[in-house]
Amino acid sequence: MNSKLFYSNLSVITAAVSLVLAIAHIVFVPMKAHIWFSIMTVLLFLGICIGLYYAGKNAAKSTSKYAFNNLISVAVFGKMVVSLGFLLGYKQIAHPTNQSFVIIFLLCYVVYTVFEVRFMTQLAKG
Repeated sequence: MNSKLFYSNLSVITAAVSLVLAIAHIVFVPMKAHIWFSIMTVLLFLGICIGLYYAGKNAAKSTSKYAFNNLISVAVFGKMVVSLGFLLGYKQIAHPTNQSFVIIFLLCYVVYTVFEVRFMTQLAKG
């Protein structure tokens, strides 16, 4: 997958997630309290995808046959740690009045993870 295709697909995914979240904030009153959390969550996963794309591109070109597999292992664990820290940090800092922020987070997590699996699979294939 070349950079142009990656950024094009990432833009479409981000626009779709942003639209769904915007509608959710309008329709579901409890989610209105978490608008900044939504924005920060999208930016977090956007950053993770971009970083993982370039790391995956380099690992796929590596002479080590284990570089790509090692990257996947580190990325899965790292993403879980960062995600947990992000959620706990938000809960500690913002003291949310309801738990609807978890739905926002899970939506972003699942969508961007599916996208990551897709582009990482394409990078592995070369």
